[in-house]
Amino acid sequence: MVVNVKPPTSFWIVATFALLWNIIEIYFSSFELDMLQENMTTEEFDSMQSIPFWYIVIFLIALFSEMLGSFMLFMRRKVATVFFAIALITLLFIEFYWLFFFDIKKTSIVFSIVIPMMVIGIAAFLYYYSKKAAKKGWLK
Repeated sequence: MVVNVKPPTSFWIVATFALLWNIIEIYFSSFELDMLQENMTTEEFDSMQSIPFWYIVIFLIALFSEMLGSFMLFMRRKVATVFFAIALITLLFIEFYWLFFFDIKKTSIVFSIVIPMMVIGIAAFLYYYSKKAAKKGWLK
């Protein structure tokens, strides 16, 4: 017998936040190159444009797995945890690669420290929150 446990209001707030966060993340990712080009020297920007193809693939996997995780969380599906785990692992790899390979620390403290830490922190929160929601029976 399956018992349908109604999630609290806080669950719906987190699920809505996750969807909005990912929409904003996708929106700003589309303008990231323009912002970086304005804030970097020509040599730094040329180096950044030589990003390997595999990096772009991993970035897209991170972006869309987090978006799918948000949709699944909102739909109360346990698979949200898997999508958030994939997103967290790929985002950790992407942010550390970005930080150490491109040496963006010289360009902007926002791009080098604040944004990566915020992205990783939110991805970790969504992963652990979805695990907690699954354990409490809020996800089916």
